[in-house]
Amino acid sequence: MSKRFKYHRLPGKLLRKNISIPQLLGYAFATLAGMIILFSAFCFREDVKPLFLSDSNLLKPGFMVVNKKISVLSAFAEGVSIFKSSEIDEIKRQDFVRSVSYFTPCQYQVKAMISLSGRGSELATEMFFESVPDKLLNRISNKEWKWDEKSGLIPIIIPRDYLNLYNFGFSGSQGLPQISESIIQQIEFQVLLYGNGIYEEFKGRIVGFSNDLNTILVPETFMVWSNNKFAGADEGSEKISRLIIEVKNPADPKIAGFFAEKSNYEVNDNQGEQGKLSYFLTILIIAVIIVGALVLLPAMGLMLLSINLMVYKDRQTLNDLLLLGFDRRTLVRPYSVLVVFLNITVGISGIVSAWIIRGFYFPKLAVLGITETSGALLPTIVFSSCFVLILTVLDVFWIYRKIHLCCR
Repeated sequence: MSKRFKYHRLPGKLLRKNISIPQLLGYAFATLAGMIILFSAFCFREDVKPLFLSDSNLLKPGFMVVNKKISVLSAFAEGVSIFKSSEIDEIKRQDFVRSVSYFTPCQYQVKAMISLSGRGSELATEMFFESVPDKLLNRISNKEWKWDEKSGLIPIIIPRDYLNLYNFGFSGSQGLPQISESIIQQIEFQVLLYGNGIYEEFKGRIVGFSNDLNTILVPETFMVWSNNKFAGADEGSEKISRLIIEVKNPADPKIAGFFAEKSNYEVNDNQGEQGKLSYFLTILIIAVIIVGALVLLPAMGLMLLSINLMVYKDRQTLNDLLLLGFDRRTLVRPYSVLVVFLNITVGISGIVSAWIIRGFYFPKLAVLGITETSGALLPTIVFSSCFVLILTVLDVFWIYRKIHLCCR
């Protein structure tokens, strides 16, 4: 058994003689530098992901809300705050605009009522509805955000400030209990719609809250249906007072220049500022990834060159071992084991180094409201492991190919 074991170890002993330690160290350090940059960029992306997927904003990043300013003239002249078709077309023609949508208002009367259990009274208020295209909304479940005429349940989204006004203003002065978001989303209330000589009662339920849209939203399908029934209005006949503009690049200076010329336009800056931040962070991450790739590519080239040189130096030994009865898989194994060990060692070092770097920049992200400390760990490990695996497979494939060509 001992002689047989030594016999099978013979190819490894013979082939390792021509391995260049300086070349391997050069590959290891260059690859480590590239992996640290790449893994750190990916880790940073995972850390700032909440900024791109903020659960407090209904509109997706890259959208802004535009309306006309309300002036003294607006109180005496009807339609001053309404956008004309020519004005909408002018906005659509701008280079920075990708698409233009608008808020659809209800054209009938709305009243909401809720009974106060145990008090023998009810709260009632006149209100309004608006809708926006469902494709613009960021985080509403399709299952909840659906109008079904048979059920008669209207899903509603309200500004979070409305609930805060009730909890910290109205409830205290009226001796009413405060209500959390989770509780109010379980309460159904009466919604009365009347117009066009029709009066009908529905159920309503709040399914979400918004920080960026100061309106009461209902599904677009319900708005089209209800405007047609209670106002006799066809789709597209409504007066447009607020636009939702999707921009190609939130940081484009042309945006500020265009709206500076339109002194009677007002822009909701919340989405614009978030869009700019998201855009700059995306550019930063892409730039860092490109730098990491530029460092890794020469390192990979150095490794492939080292493999070529080792196989070239060992070509006579490889042919002799083939004549002794060793197959190509056995000849590939010494090189493959070396590459696998080297890549795994460098990969683990890269992950550890990226996590150490994270410890320096992560506390600075607190100013952006990011406080979660471990959410990026698992995705970073998975990404890094997949990258090391792909790199190793490519190296092993290259080794097998070179030995196959050398020993034909």
